[in-house]
Amino acid sequence: MISRINALRRSLLWVVAALLLGTAAGWGVADRVFNFLAAPLTTALANATRDPRLAFTSLSDPFIIYFSVSLLLGLLLALPVIMSLFWRIVAPLGLGRGAVKAVVFVAASSVLFLVGLAFGYWVLLPFVVRYLLGVAEEFRYAVTIREYLRFALRMLIAMGMSAQLPLISFVLARFELVTARRMLRWLPYAVLAAFVIAAVITPPDGISQLLVATPMMVLYLLGVVVAAVAAPRN
Repeated sequence: MISRINALRRSLLWVVAALLLGTAAGWGVADRVFNFLAAPLTTALANATRDPRLAFTSLSDPFIIYFSVSLLLGLLLALPVIMSLFWRIVAPLGLGRGAVKAVVFVAASSVLFLVGLAFGYWVLLPFVVRYLLGVAEEFRYAVTIREYLRFALRMLIAMGMSAQLPLISFVLARFELVTARRMLRWLPYAVLAAFVIAAVITPPDGISQLLVATPMMVLYLLGVVVAAVAAPRN
C-alpha cells in the first residue's frame, strides 16, 4: 500500500512538472495562439466590415491573457501525463494492467479531448459568434480580450470535457457502476444537466444554449451505446 502511494505521489509530481514545463514553453507562442483563438471573432468582424481589433480595459489584461493561454497550452501538453496518472489510479480496480492498455487509454482520452476542442473551435464557436454579432448589428461594440477569451475557453473546455463521456461510460460500465439501461433512465437528468452547463458557459439566449447542449446530449447517447458494448459478460 505504501509503495502504491509513493508511486502515485511520483506520478503527481510528473504531472506538476509537465504542466509547469508546458506553461513555460507556451509563453513563447502565447500571442500567436491567442490570435488563433480570436480568429473566429476577428474574421466575423472583418466579414461584417467592422474593426476586427479587440480592446482591453486594464494594463494587466494582456499579461493575464497570455498567461491564461500559456496555462491552456501547458494543460494540453501535460494531458497524456495527467491521463497516465488517472490510469494508474483506476486500472488496479478492475480494468487490468499492461502497457498496451495504458497506451490505448491515454491515447483515446487525449484524442477525444482534442476532438472536442476542434469541434468547439471550428464548428461551434464560429457559429455562436456570428449569431451573436448578427443580433447586435445595430449597436456599437467594444469586445475586450479578457471577455472573449473567457467566453471561448469556457466553450472549448466544455466541449473537450464532454468528449470524454464515451470513455467515462466505458470505465464505469467495466466497473459495473452503470449500465446502458440505467443511463437511459437518467436521460432526462442528463438533458437538464447539459442545458444547465450550457447556460453557465454561454450568453443567456436559447440558441447558444441549444447549440452547446446538443453535442453534449449526443455524446451522452453515444456513451449509452459504449456502456452497452463494454458491459462485462458473465
